[in-house]
Amino acid sequence: MERSFPMIDAHVHLEKGPYTREWLQEFIFYAQERGIREIYFLEHTHIFRECSSLYSEMSQYNGYQQSWYCKKLEKSRPLTDYLLFADKMRRESFPVKIRIGLEVCYSQQHEKEIEKLKNSYSFDFLVGAVHFIDGWAFSHLRQPWKKEDCDLHKLYCRYYELLLKLADSGLFTGLAHPNSLQCFGAYPVGNYDEMYEELAGKLRRNGMYIEESSGLAINYGDRQLGMNRRMLEIMKKGKVSILTASDAHIPRNVGLYFKEITDIMDGICTVSQHQVETCKGLLQSGKK
Repeated sequence: MERSFPMIDAHVHLEKGPYTREWLQEFIFYAQERGIREIYFLEHTHIFRECSSLYSEMSQYNGYQQSWYCKKLEKSRPLTDYLLFADKMRRESFPVKIRIGLEVCYSQQHEKEIEKLKNSYSFDFLVGAVHFIDGWAFSHLRQPWKKEDCDLHKLYCRYYELLLKLADSGLFTGLAHPNSLQCFGAYPVGNYDEMYEELAGKLRRNGMYIEESSGLAINYGDRQLGMNRRMLEIMKKGKVSILTASDAHIPRNVGLYFKEITDIMDGICTVSQHQVETCKGLLQSGKK
């Protein structure tokens, strides 16, 4: 059966290696092995010193987060290094199409800084991500949490509210991993159809894509691939552009689980927990 979704990996990080053609080629090798025709390379804003203002609330939330960000800031890179590398790679020829952009940690109070970042530098795309809920970095592996300790319905309402604000900001090309809150097994409780429909409308009106990501399965061992079924159905019904994404931090994770994800997107089959866990033990993914 012909796929209705193109084989794109819209979320691949380079930060664990040097900014060289050789390092980029390692990712392209796995892309070719898995039939990926296009890669969106990107970096987290937290690795660049020019973006430090985006982390003021997050870094003051608790001692762990303060220590984590201080260490990141000590090792931070100048954004110009990345931009020069991007310009050089755009002039090179590769067997797959490449785009080079940025993954921005979104907080509503920092929209002006993000707008300045967008207008000051040349990127092929800017993807927005919600990594913090009112300063709390909920997806850090060294700061795990239990669903039993939270009011999940209230927490998901707030999370989706932030996704809506991100989509409404007009600052981004796409929305990264909209399922991130389930990173420690806390799946949505309740009905969120109205919020999903509102999100689909904002994404479509602003010409944004949404990621269908295997990143949580790769990086956290999550048993569910991509968006929950209801969110995915509403995004498809709302004619939102949906791009497959791995959130790969190392070359061999490019395009991982994309066959299963595209089967889900095409309505062919669902992926079993066994399929995810079979590969989980064989992989060493990039960690935060």
